[in-house]
Amino acid sequence: MKKFLTAAFIFLSPLFVFAQDITGLWQGTMHNDSTGTSLPYELLIKKEKNKYTGYSYTWFSVNGEQCYGVKKVKVSVAKDGKIVVKDDELLENTYPDGPDKNIKQLNVLDLTSNGSGSSMDGPFVTNNTKRYFEVVGSISIKRVTTLTESSLMNYFERKDAQSGVASSK
Repeated sequence: MKKFLTAAFIFLSPLFVFAQDITGLWQGTMHNDSTGTSLPYELLIKKEKNKYTGYSYTWFSVNGEQCYGVKKVKVSVAKDGKIVVKDDELLENTYPDGPDKNIKQLNVLDLTSNGSGSSMDGPFVTNNTKRYFEVVGSISIKRVTTLTESSLMNYFERKDAQSGVASSK
């Protein structure tokens, strides 16, 4: 009986992950293995019509200067329960040299829930481009309930304010 319960638990575990809610704001760090640096990382996941979408806010240090990029991302849940986040479109950035057109980031994250909240951890990789080699590292983020300290939410507020000014003219 014990073997049956263990096998049933292992078989049904991915189903429990599918039932968990991954929507919301996630904050943490992105660690670049090649440079050894960890930088802030934010991810906002929404669900509309049974489809996940979202946005990421990523910081970079370029020649000692702090830069950021805001990207639209596609989010999915794989059959094994992993959360897959793929870059879709770069919306805004402060990179000193314009970004390569086809550079994309892929995150493959494990969702963990415990009494203190939910977190996602796992590797990320970017693709090679003509100018840059791939970058690999890891991401560690936790779901947050307060939005006051969010650069991503501040970005949306600023965009809403700009569109409100434009629409009132």
